[in-house]
Amino acid sequence: MKYRRAVGGIAALATVVSGSALALAAPSYAGTMSGPSFLPKKPDSTIKVLEGSDGDVTGIAAKGSAIKLPNGSSESPKTAARTHLQNFAGKLGVDPAQMRTVKAQKVDGGNTVRMQQYINGVPVVAGELVASLDKQNNLEALLGKTAKGSVQAPKKTKLFSVGASRAVARSYVAKKAEVSAAKLEVKSEGRWIYNPSLLGAPGAPVNRETQKFQVNTPDHAVDYTVFVDSGFHTVALAVSNNHAALKRDICDLNNKDAGDLEGAVCDGSTNKYTRREGQAKSGIADVDKVYDNLGVVSKWYASYAGLDVSAFIGGDSKTLKASTRTCLSQLQPGCPLANAFWSDGIQQMVYGDGVTGLDVTGHELTHGVTSHTSALYYAYQSGAINESISDTMGELIDLAANPGKATSDQGWLIGEDEKPASPDLPAPLRSMKDPTKFDQPDRLTSSMWAADAQFRDSGGVHTNSGPGNKTAYLLTQGDTFNGYTIRGVGLAKAFKIYWTAENLMTSGTDYKDLFNVLPLSCRKNIGKTGTYITEDDCAQVDKAVRATELYKDPANAAPVATPYCTAGNVKTSYVQTFDTTPSDWSMAGGAGLTKADLGFDYVNTGKDALGLFTQPAYSPYPAVTSSTATSNQKTIPAGSWLRIDYATLFSLYQPSSGTTAKLEYDDGSGIWRNANTLPGSVNPGSWTKHDSHGWASAKYNLLTLAGKKVKFRISASGLSSDGQASVMDVDNFKIYTCS
Repeated sequence: MKYRRAVGGIAALATVVSGSALALAAPSYAGTMSGPSFLPKKPDSTIKVLEGSDGDVTGIAAKGSAIKLPNGSSESPKTAARTHLQNFAGKLGVDPAQMRTVKAQKVDGGNTVRMQQYINGVPVVAGELVASLDKQNNLEALLGKTAKGSVQAPKKTKLFSVGASRAVARSYVAKKAEVSAAKLEVKSEGRWIYNPSLLGAPGAPVNRETQKFQVNTPDHAVDYTVFVDSGFHTVALAVSNNHAALKRDICDLNNKDAGDLEGAVCDGSTNKYTRREGQAKSGIADVDKVYDNLGVVSKWYASYAGLDVSAFIGGDSKTLKASTRTCLSQLQPGCPLANAFWSDGIQQMVYGDGVTGLDVTGHELTHGVTSHTSALYYAYQSGAINESISDTMGELIDLAANPGKATSDQGWLIGEDEKPASPDLPAPLRSMKDPTKFDQPDRLTSSMWAADAQFRDSGGVHTNSGPGNKTAYLLTQGDTFNGYTIRGVGLAKAFKIYWTAENLMTSGTDYKDLFNVLPLSCRKNIGKTGTYITEDDCAQVDKAVRATELYKDPANAAPVATPYCTAGNVKTSYVQTFDTTPSDWSMAGGAGLTKADLGFDYVNTGKDALGLFTQPAYSPYPAVTSSTATSNQKTIPAGSWLRIDYATLFSLYQPSSGTTAKLEYDDGSGIWRNANTLPGSVNPGSWTKHDSHGWASAKYNLLTLAGKKVKFRISASGLSSDGQASVMDVDNFKIYTCS
């Protein structure tokens, strides 16, 4: 076939994702809003299985009291966690042999043990489990997600070298951060397996081998973690490690340009200390305010989390460091710096002139805490939760220090004490009480959810922090929202709950996971000394996570549920499953069967599916600019519908512009018309980027075509702007009536 030669490059490399072990698992009705199941699939007197609305298992939790170790054995937390994992791996669908223990962390009431997944000896990005144990190492919960299936790497001759992948990572970050590639340092951290579904990221939910790199300028003003696909020579994922600080060292740069972050380091040498721990006030307003605010934040973490923040995130010196009145011309033109942020690279806070509010300090310092606990990836839903956790901790501390704020119009605002730094950075920035005032969603189904198709905000991390923020407001202060009346548990209890959650989340935690983590974090504190948390408090947390619909799919870019019939039974007049090459369809360009011809195992049911792809020139293969599949004429019975189980357009990783897919029909007139004009259509296309709403179905009302002889044509055309392949996946094309 003509298209076989055109797709040779992609087909040769596609062995990475081919094989029956990687069959797509998403159901065609994914995305229904019926809510999670709170019962295990099989009756069990000791545990409940935690599920999202799509049926994915996200963990198990003990029913009532914690599950005891066999024979009452007394083991170390790490050993106990392994024992519990062996006992319940089947419930989670996890292979215990793939899990390696990373670390144990003491928390109030016991320990948490973090485990990392490896497949064929290679770690999996966000493939993690956390075991929550009581003081006797009995099991309270096992939480997290792991990748399913195996990875079949391409032949070594098809793999790109580490050097070539390094160049891809360097080039990507240089373009993303608008810096010279020559200024970037690139450190390889070996092979990692990446599956976008573990982060809720765009891309096919399959296991791919990548090379991991840390890419940064010497001063860490630009600091990214980048995963480069070893077969397709493209960036699979890139996340920033700089998120927009008892022992304290403060340096004041007095609004003199430091150039870059290296010039802003507060170490007593690069910049002299202006105020150190125990010293008297400096007389410089920003220095003294930052000094005091770091102290307030540290006291809260010490009092309510038992955590010495200085030692925890202060690096080798175990000191909270900060530079105030900073100007960084290589980071932001003009002076003063219109922001404040925590930098993992130099392990300190950096403040612009006047951007020194208590909630800002609490927010940014919590980014440092997060990077040392759950290490939430700063992308998509995990990144939105990362932002929300920082907002939450910062605001809880701010309200505790300013009790009159909570019930005033200044309460639950982020950055309300700052002077507006610029028209692009107003103050305040967000409202936790009502996120919609700042165009943020207040629940998962809000139309304000940001799909962020161009990855301009790391997948919508700031906008989509809204549901997490609203949840924190509801469970802390209480209110009536979305049919639920919630009694707030107060600042101190909320802080304890969220600190516990930091230790129960994995790096890929999404809102469906948080729906389970927050109630479990509350119940882990019941009866513990100094918490005063009760079961009724946790009942309020239960209501808060339901009110904000954390268990549902986002309104935008979510899978669309498209049932065949709302009433009656399905009577089929024509069906094409694309399990074998169809004799009544003609194909051209980059069209074929996904598994047999293209090497991709994206199948809803049966053995195969239709795939249409486009791809820029890929040496030594030419570009594939269009693909079409056209049916013979079909006579349409009266009252007919057309449904496609999969009508999905995707690129391998980050969304990219340039490719459009559509379904058209010719009713005998010789004119091709877009099927999205047919009345009563659901998810009808045309599809661009990820506007097919995930792995979703499509449905069309053929009322106006009754009795006609109709041809159908599915096409994909146009090239991605970033060198990636785009694929339109179609399975189970059915014409039917409901009777």
